[in-house]
Amino acid sequence: MFWRQDINKAVYKKSNSITHTQFQPSTASVNYTKKLLTSTDASERQSIGQSLLDEMSGSLSIPPPQLNVNDKRQNHSLKNGKLMRKTYATYKAGKITISNKTAVRESVIAPKTFMDTLIHEFMHHYDYEVLKFPSSLHTAGFYYRLGDIMKKLIG
Repeated sequence: MFWRQDINKAVYKKSNSITHTQFQPSTASVNYTKKLLTSTDASERQSIGQSLLDEMSGSLSIPPPQLNVNDKRQNHSLKNGKLMRKTYATYKAGKITISNKTAVRESVIAPKTFMDTLIHEFMHHYDYEVLKFPSSLHTAGFYYRLGDIMKKLIG
């Protein structure tokens, strides 16, 4: 257990120190982003989102993660009728799953929130595939890298 803890400390420090990505957007990736920022339909988001992930991964010479956008509400828990937690999406072994509806009201996720979530999950993929981290931690560096990609895609 302590050995694993030491590894996580080392990964945490390394992750924190990397603030930019190697990603350089293509015209296609910027166009897919623009389309996603106007899309609300789950199947359309699935198709455009997968195309964006394919394009981004290709530019980094890594295998693309597989995207699944389900038209269900977010996994969540309530306590005394109040929302306690919700899960926007998951990343597991090259697979990204995103719920297209909000946890309580079951409204469609706003396009910007969907885009932010997609890139957040892609950042986990980037950590494993590009940076070769044994785990992908939510460090300040992780969020700087996330911002780096968003800035490159949206401006």
